[in-house]
Amino acid sequence: MKTKLILALGFVSLLGTGARAAEEAAKPAGAKPAAAAADGEKKIDWEHMSKADRKKYMKTTVAPKMKALFVEFDAKHYKSFNCATCHGDKAAEVKFKMPNPQLPKLPQPTDQAGFMALQQKKPEAAKFMGTKVKPTMATLLGLPEWSPSNPTGFGCYGCHTKQGEGEGAAKEGAPAKDTPAKNVKDNPAKK
Repeated sequence: MKTKLILALGFVSLLGTGARAAEEAAKPAGAKPAAAAADGEKKIDWEHMSKADRKKYMKTTVAPKMKALFVEFDAKHYKSFNCATCHGDKAAEVKFKMPNPQLPKLPQPTDQAGFMALQQKKPEAAKFMGTKVKPTMATLLGLPEWSPSNPTGFGCYGCHTKQGEGEGAAKEGAPAKDTPAKNVKDNPAKK
C-alpha cells in the first residue's frame, strides 16, 4: 500500500513538474519562475511565527501574491479574491484552519485513477495548481515543496481535503490561499 501511495503521489507531482519544466523551457532567457516570487525576501519560519505575525504576513505578502496568480489564471472568476477564497466563508470563525473542506476535495493519495480523471477533466486547473499555486505557496511559507522524495513538503493537501474527509479535517494554524466565499462555492476546479 505504501508503494501505491508513493507511486500515486509521485505521478501527480510529475504531472506538475513536467508541465513546469516545459513552461520554463519556453520562457525567454532571464524569466523567473513563479516560485521564485519570494526570492530575496526574508525567509520565514511559519511554524514559529506568532498569530499576529502570521496574519500580517498573510495580508501583506501571501494574499497579494496569490491574488495576482489567481487573477492571471482567471481574472473574471478571481477578481474578488480575498481570505475566504482559500480559507472559506467561515475563515475567522474557524481561525483560518487549513485544509479547507469548502475547497474542491481531492482523491485519496492512493487513488491514481482519481487523479488521472481530475487531470483529464480539469487539465488547466490541475496544471495551474501544480505549476503555480503549489510551488509559490511553498516558497512563500518557507517550506520545501512536496515531491515523492519529500513527502512532508507543502503540497495539495495543505489546502484541500481528501475525498471522504469531513468538516473536521482542518488543522489549526496551517496556511492557505484566499478565494472569496462565493468563489469557493462556484470554484472552476469543481466543475
